[in-house]
Amino acid sequence: MHCTALLVAGLVSLGACAAVETNNAIDARDDGTNSCKKQNCMDDSQAEKVADNFAHLVSAYTKADAEAVMAPDFLDYSDSVTALINSGCPNGPVPYGAPTFASRDQFEAGQSSQPNITFTILSVWHNCDTVILRWRGPLPNPFPNAISPQQAVTGLIVIETSFQGFNCPQPFLIKTVFSEFNSAAWLYDLSVFVPNCTADGFGYPPAGVRAKM
Repeated sequence: MHCTALLVAGLVSLGACAAVETNNAIDARDDGTNSCKKQNCMDDSQAEKVADNFAHLVSAYTKADAEAVMAPDFLDYSDSVTALINSGCPNGPVPYGAPTFASRDQFEAGQSSQPNITFTILSVWHNCDTVILRWRGPLPNPFPNAISPQQAVTGLIVIETSFQGFNCPQPFLIKTVFSEFNSAAWLYDLSVFVPNCTADGFGYPPAGVRAKM
């Protein structure tokens, strides 16, 4: 009986990370304000960690890191990235609005085949399970095979997470990403688009084009 109890205790310990911690799911104590606090909400430091994890995947990718911080059912939506894949064409190989990467394997294949890109995180906001970060690049890149556009690019990323348990190495895995940025800067860098520098700052189209209309 004693051995059985030890075995059960060991199995419970091993399973603590794999299962969502139901004991921490909801604290139903009323503090007088009639608000029940969810105990599986991320705090500021955990949100910063999620943001840093994603930034590291883009700036210094490794497969081991990807599988440590990304959920197995990962999805990535970015019409900005789709525009780059499609070379700016409206009817390219990846449909706009569809997942840019429909699985973690697809993300790993794409990220491992391109140069690293560094950027600085300007701001991070979060709720219980979602992180929003605002970023800007390029930065001097210390990592090998890195690229940066010739002009500054600013973007927003929304990261939905999957709660694993506070005893896990990564309590919140990156599950779904929505990312948009100025892809025109990259298309210019790739010589796909040639800029028209005649804009007068008073709307579109530029004055020279309006005169011909």
